[in-house]
Amino acid sequence: MVQKTVLKVDVSCDKCKKKILKAVSGLPGVEKIEIDGVKGTLSVTGNADPYEVIVRSRKAGKFAEVVSIGPPPAPTKS
Repeated sequence: MVQKTVLKVDVSCDKCKKKILKAVSGLPGVEKIEIDGVKGTLSVTGNADPYEVIVRSRKAGKFAEVVSIGPPPAPTKS
């Protein structure tokens, strides 16, 4: 089941963003990763296990707080 996991993480510098991106992108089932440096959020969409996303984020040296886990928003029809 495709779901979207949103975590609050400290991604204040480019090195931090690259480190967490590398850690999470290796997970099986990850389809899309979005990092918002302004809001300090990491969004992972796909079949990846949310628990594993959190564990990988924390192993990358970043505190990860769960914001939401659930289905991704439906695409808008144009």
